[in-house]
Amino acid sequence: MPNIRHILSHYRLREVLVRVAEEYLWWLIRSLPGFEGVWLRYLFLKMTTRRLDGFCWISQGCSIANSFGLSIGTKFATNRNCTIDGIGGIEIGDNTGIGPNCVIQSQEHTMLNEQGHFGEEAYRRRPIRIGSNVWIGSNCYIKAGVTIGDNAVVGACSSVVSDVPANGRVIGVPARPYVQAMRDLLTRS
Repeated sequence: MPNIRHILSHYRLREVLVRVAEEYLWWLIRSLPGFEGVWLRYLFLKMTTRRLDGFCWISQGCSIANSFGLSIGTKFATNRNCTIDGIGGIEIGDNTGIGPNCVIQSQEHTMLNEQGHFGEEAYRRRPIRIGSNVWIGSNCYIKAGVTIGDNAVVGACSSVVSDVPANGRVIGVPARPYVQAMRDLLTRS
């Protein structure tokens, strides 16, 4: 059984307070319908994120953990049931939208560690950077350490495991340039 002091030693006081607020309040706020729910989610994030430049639209059912690691620009919007974990740091630019059921995690575990997949050696925090004017389609996964450039589009059901350049259009599992993915699809037929 891990020592609670050892676990808490990795966090600052503000981070611990944010985690406690998320555990006891976010589950209630995330379920509230209507504009009142959107407004309360915005106010909660205004108090807990590293930076929140303007009003953001967080739809009902979104799970946000470790919001102390989030930096969000203006006019940010998520659709229903997104999961965002900012423990490793996530920067999101202006006018960015995320479709329903997306997962964005700035932490990962390796499967290649000789000591197993638990413990400090297997666990890594890596920041995610999402530029301005980005659209991420529904059911996408964004891997820790990825950068998505300005004006990029990530097609629905894509798994982004490497960087997406500015103005890039990617789709697929793993996500690759749209033209390449379509060429691969047509040559298989």
